Amino acid sequence: MWSWLLAGVGIAGMVLVGQKRWQAFLWMIGVECLWIIYSLQTKQHGFILGSVAYMVVYARNANKWRNHD
Repeated sequence: MWSWLLAGVGIAGMVLVGQKRWQAFLWMIGVECLWIIYSLQTKQHGFILGSVAYMVVYARNANKWRNHD
């Protein structure tokens, strides 16, 4: 179930980015929250650091895209 969920929401986020919507980055931050839940439930804690790093990048990009308009 997790693999389908994470793949689906990740692909949806990429579609939103392709549509040049700054909100796509907020969506992707939500996706990373799901990755953190997944990592905690499966005891694969290495995903947490990566997810936090992605969240920082997504937040930065959302800010840049939003302020660019």
